[in-house]
Amino acid sequence: MKISVLASGSSGNSVFLESKESNILIDAGISAKKIKNYLAELGKDLKELDGVFVTHEHTDHVKGLEQLNKLKVPVYMNRETFLSSNLYLEDVNFFQKKEFNLKDLKIKPIAISHDAANPVGFSIKNNGSLHGHLTDLGKYNEEIKEIVNKADSLVLETNHDIDMVLNGNYPFHLKERIMGEKGHLSNIDAGLLVKENASSKLKNVFMAHISENNNTHELAMTTFKELTKELKLNRILTNAKKRTEVIKL
Repeated sequence: MKISVLASGSSGNSVFLESKESNILIDAGISAKKIKNYLAELGKDLKELDGVFVTHEHTDHVKGLEQLNKLKVPVYMNRETFLSSNLYLEDVNFFQKKEFNLKDLKIKPIAISHDAANPVGFSIKNNGSLHGHLTDLGKYNEEIKEIVNKADSLVLETNHDIDMVLNGNYPFHLKERIMGEKGHLSNIDAGLLVKENASSKLKNVFMAHISENNNTHELAMTTFKELTKELKLNRILTNAKKRTEVIKL
């Protein structure tokens, strides 16, 4: 598999994943035009997409979805996400929380804890490799720990620095939401999740959904790197305004 995070942050999220037979997106929280341009940089076209897999209905994950659907890109989500989205989609493929096949990919939606209708992450297997997509979650459970333990790569939320949230100007209820069980993982939470559960298989971690107001890329990297210093990892910072390098598993 090959992976590039096209955009990640509070203003928009989308990840491209390519295998020998498949080309998919996880989320489409940026415009269809931007997605098309990023794919062109990767030598791909919208017509080659086998589907967009949606984690949840928040705007920063579905902004470009209607336009992609009009362009005949298949959409995959669960029914609760669709009903809560207020999107007009001509054709939707509904999935449940069980593994299914898409060409040469084995895709399993994973229940996560976030303030959305029925939010999910994804476990994606191909040719002996496993990629985990784990963003927009306030806490992690045993299934998520197992994915981290078996993964070769992760897109993992490192959303906020706890001190920046506590000392920032956000109202108390918003601080509670960010740091709560249905909010977002902090730099420390993400680092501990990997430190305590990753195996030697894990080689690449995309540090994702970094807050513009409650984190910095330097803080995210420093904290995560210190907690995971015993692991031989390629730690990749993501950005809301530019795509990452392509990682090959």
